[in-house]
Amino acid sequence: MEPGGEPTGAKESSTLMESLAAVKAAFLAQAPSGSRSAEVQAAQSTEPAAEAGAPEGEGHRGGPPRALGSLGLCENEEARERSGGSPRGPVISEKTGGQSGRESDVPPNAGPGAEGGGSWKGRPFPCSACGRSFKCSSDAAKHRSIHSGEKPYECSDCGKAFIHSSHVVRHQRAHSGERPYACAECGKAFGQSFNLLRHQRVHTGEKPYACADCGKAFGQRSDAAKHRRTHTGERLYACGECGKRFLHSSNVVRHRRHHGENPYECRECGQAFSQSSNLLQHQRVHTGERPFACQDCGRAFSRSSFLREHRRIHTGEKPHQCGHCGRAFRALSGFFRHQRLHTGEKPFRCTECGRAFRLSFHLIQHRRVHGAE
Repeated sequence: MEPGGEPTGAKESSTLMESLAAVKAAFLAQAPSGSRSAEVQAAQSTEPAAEAGAPEGEGHRGGPPRALGSLGLCENEEARERSGGSPRGPVISEKTGGQSGRESDVPPNAGPGAEGGGSWKGRPFPCSACGRSFKCSSDAAKHRSIHSGEKPYECSDCGKAFIHSSHVVRHQRAHSGERPYACAECGKAFGQSFNLLRHQRVHTGEKPYACADCGKAFGQRSDAAKHRRTHTGERLYACGECGKRFLHSSNVVRHRRHHGENPYECRECGQAFSQSSNLLQHQRVHTGERPFACQDCGRAFSRSSFLREHRRIHTGEKPHQCGHCGRAFRALSGFFRHQRLHTGEKPFRCTECGRAFRLSFHLIQHRRVHGAE
């Protein structure tokens, strides 16, 4: 006890009571008039005042009691300035009687139904470029680098830069060879978790990507996109030498060998091929072998692709549909020939007079005019 004055504990209790009274008044001023919950919550906030003389650690942890309406209000004000939000009152903690360590996700003066809905949603840090909001200022700062193009995280091996540090960690596995994600079925390991998820569909048989035209399903999105081109006729990949276009990039690679080296030569006629599979198919011309037979009519073919197209005569399937007029075709070659009616393309040109034709046999017939057989 100080000489000639109140006991120290009583003075601290009086200071705490005054602080709590100020907090209660500020809270009630922010709440709607007649709000019963605000009065009850404010009343609960004054309960620990009776325990002001308790040992350290029960009413508060370490040090003298602080004025609860000072630091917390500044923190609220700072957060409000950063987020551009509306004024918010102090948030009362039912456990300690002071302000909680974090702000509520819903402003105290929000109307009924504000919690769990509306534009606040506990994300007070919005992006000025796209409006997306974040709970933490650090997350908002990381997101803004998408708009600014800033890539502060650089690979020490090759110098490639990334927006997020986690992307650098994943990228560096390409240099280190680390593959932490292993398949429980076959043991095959991967450097990234999403590659493992895709691989596991081989074992589960899951095929989540279905073609909207024919219903055929695929395990990989890229395979479904490639398949779609058989319906649309889109040929994205062109040969730089002759301009011929293909559905798949692998077909371009094989085709380019026609302009260069043909290492696979037929011993019967000397014709050379860029692919060994093409040589095997060609050799059936000399041997007469037709290993692919139709189960319905018994007709045999030298190539599996010929049998596949023939089978559609029996099934009636016409998977290649024209996007212009809706006409459907069994064979892809017929589909492409038909497309030239709409595009006006005439790829077969007479070397004598320069006249062009849509179909190759039209050119053959025309060449007889010039005396060519």
